[in-house]
Amino acid sequence: MKKISSFLTLIKIYFSYILKVKKCNYLPVRLWIETSSRCNLACRLCVNKDISKEFKGDMDFNLYKKIIDEARGSVLDVNLFHRGEPLLNTSMIKMIEYANSKNIKTRIHTNGVLLNKYLSMELVKSGLDLISFSFDGYTRETYEKNRIGAGFEKTLNNIIEFLKIKKETGSKKPFTIVQVMEFDEELSKETFEKQKKNFIKNFENLPLDKLVIRTPHNWGGLLGIEGVRKINKSRDKLIPCTFPWYSLTIFYDGKAYLCPQDFGGEIPLGDLNKESLSDIFNNKIISEIREKFRTKNVSDLNPCSSCDRIWRETVAGIPKEYLKSFIGDYTRRD
Repeated sequence: MKKISSFLTLIKIYFSYILKVKKCNYLPVRLWIETSSRCNLACRLCVNKDISKEFKGDMDFNLYKKIIDEARGSVLDVNLFHRGEPLLNTSMIKMIEYANSKNIKTRIHTNGVLLNKYLSMELVKSGLDLISFSFDGYTRETYEKNRIGAGFEKTLNNIIEFLKIKKETGSKKPFTIVQVMEFDEELSKETFEKQKKNFIKNFENLPLDKLVIRTPHNWGGLLGIEGVRKINKSRDKLIPCTFPWYSLTIFYDGKAYLCPQDFGGEIPLGDLNKESLSDIFNNKIISEIREKFRTKNVSDLNPCSSCDRIWRETVAGIPKEYLKSFIGDYTRRD
């Protein structure tokens, strides 16, 4: 029944997006909840290092509980991360367990630097559904160039130890991903391919479920280093963003925003300290944004107008990059 219900929800979202309706007769099915906006690294492919200290903090557990309670029955999964390192929030294990108690799937995306044997065991025991390790480089040279403040061998060993614990406990969860951003101006695709083969050997006979290769994006126009794909509006075709029709992003302080690419919080939609998810997801602000995307008139909508995510290849109107994972996420459920 869950699979059927999830599939019907997916169909409803799909047609709402294709038809570009201003008001949706459902609540968001996915949330990005920023459990912490702080980070222990200063990666060159991330703009977290540019956020002012006054906008960095951890989400209060009581605020988190309010959000999850409102999400119950509508939201299928929550990404318990956004701009910062989620493991910096000391309530992380409790947050995972609380969401799971409300039948909401949980995911985290971490740099893995803070992992130790105890925390790894707690994460496996917590019922976490998915963990993704961001590991941007197959060698020490590339990794430490991209991940400023992290050590290649130490972090790699943290991930290997996590996988060993997962194997020893016989747990199928969390689904474990190592995500690599293949980015080094001095290396060719052929070199990356050779390095990848050696890197993968580190995980032989360990329960790593997937290796994901990514290319950097421009974080709504905030990241402008050489080598990151630039928008060519005379050649590329604007594709209306999918986020306004299926998700919300909530900062650590409870403020809700349009999508996880809005690093600077330029499009505030509401405040979960004072409002509900249902109030925010169909309010006047987001309805007008949906209309702007329908008419492809986003030149005055920042950071959307500078975001490379709305200039992508599509299949049946859905961005090709995420079509497979989107369908899998909402139809392959326990």
